[in-house]
Amino acid sequence: MLSNGEYISQTNYSTGHWTINYVLLRGFGWLDALLHGDIAVRRGLQKLLASPNKMSEKQVQQWLEQFSPWRALVAVHLWAFGSASNSISLAIT
Repeated sequence: MLSNGEYISQTNYSTGHWTINYVLLRGFGWLDALLHGDIAVRRGLQKLLASPNKMSEKQVQQWLEQFSPWRALVAVHLWAFGSASNSISLAIT
């Protein structure tokens, strides 16, 4: 299988990196898709790390590197974590 960079370099430039990686994850089951630019992933990591500052794409990308080749799985957990945190806080108020 092509690496993330190789696949993206061979695709249509009008298609964004997030879209390509999401299709690779959902359509092909590629577990190392890079979803570091996703706002839900960035918010989930911010909550996980209890950071008062918003996480940049670069910070999230660097943090996710330690989980290669399973970065997409971690990103999905960050999505769920962010959603669960919002649901819990809404239920309490």
